[in-house]
Amino acid sequence: MNATWTVRIDRLATHLPVGIYDHEQDAQPVWVSLTATGEAIAAPDALDECFDYEPLCRWLTQEWPASSHTPLLETRVNQVIEFLFTSDPRVQQVWVGLYKQRVSQQALAVGMERAATRAEFEALRCLAAERAALVQALTHPVESHASLTP
Repeated sequence: MNATWTVRIDRLATHLPVGIYDHEQDAQPVWVSLTATGEAIAAPDALDECFDYEPLCRWLTQEWPASSHTPLLETRVNQVIEFLFTSDPRVQQVWVGLYKQRVSQQALAVGMERAATRAEFEALRCLAAERAALVQALTHPVESHASLTP
C-alpha cells in the first residue's frame, strides 16, 4: 500500500551566482525552501522505498553552486524544479522558494517561489523540445529533392 509523502526543506543555506548587478556575479548566500510530494510505500523497510533527500541536499549545496552565473532567481527556481522531477519519477508536486539574504535591510530575505505539478513540468518540457526543433528547422533547412536534381 502506498501513501502520500512530502520531503520538506526549510531555509537550506547555499551560495549561488545569481542576479542582475555586477556585485552579484560572484556567489552570494541564498536560502532554499521546498516541498516535494509523491506516492511511495506507506511502511518502508529500506531507503530505496523512500524519498531520499540526501542527494537533493548534496546537489543544492555542492553541485548546483558550481554552475555558471544566471541573472534571474526564476531560472534558479526552475532548475530546482527540474532536478526534483527528473530525480524521482514518484514526485508529483513541488513547491520551491529561493531567497536572497542581501537585498534589503528591512527584510530578512527576498525571493521568488513557484509551485508545479509533474503534468505542468512535462508539458513545458514538450513545448521546449518543440520550440528547439522548430528553431533547428528554421536555422538549418533541409534541402529539397528538387534542389538536388540537375
